[in-house]
Amino acid sequence: MRVSSDAGDFDITVKDAFVEGDFVVLTGQMGIWDSKIYMTPGDIWQFTSIFLRPAVILYLLKIPFRSLFRSSSDTEDK
Repeated sequence: MRVSSDAGDFDITVKDAFVEGDFVVLTGQMGIWDSKIYMTPGDIWQFTSIFLRPAVILYLLKIPFRSLFRSSSDTEDK
């Protein structure tokens, strides 16, 4: 994943998720920094509602097919 901001562009890698108290915690790395993202139940619902938009659902459904066609076209070129 990549975060773009006025401060720059940063790659983020999410490595794990676990529950800590009332939070879902995502651990990962942003650039050279280890990071933890604490998500409340409200954050999770907001995130879910963002991903339930029709354009996002359609894109998610296309991913397996795009992977199949992309890999077959790559092997034809070689």
